[in-house]
Amino acid sequence: MKRLLLFFGLVSCVFLSDLSAQMTAKSPMADASATSPELAFNDWSIYADQESNTYFIDFEQLALNVNTVVVKSTDGQVMWQEDVFDLPVNSIYELDFSGFSAGEYFIELEAFTGVIRKIVQHKG
Repeated sequence: MKRLLLFFGLVSCVFLSDLSAQMTAKSPMADASATSPELAFNDWSIYADQESNTYFIDFEQLALNVNTVVVKSTDGQVMWQEDVFDLPVNSIYELDFSGFSAGEYFIELEAFTGVIRKIVQHKG
């Protein structure tokens, strides 16, 4: 009898510790750019006009469905963000930088499978 109680006690401890680990895991809705792997992409899928005031994102050239376009400063501060999950996959998205001051920025394309990150130099 004591062995049976010891066995059930041990099974209960293992079950509760596994359940506790699952409950403390990070939420799937957490910041995608911080936890998602960085994905490779071809350089011509994100390109600029001659003045570097407008960047174009060719969704058809990307091998993933983009959920959000984010512009961040080099220190990680979000400067601008827009959800684009409902745009057609053959869209060319225009990102206007004319309101930003001169400097380096990250353009991040967030998806469920990862993030594409490109550093751009805006002339201002």
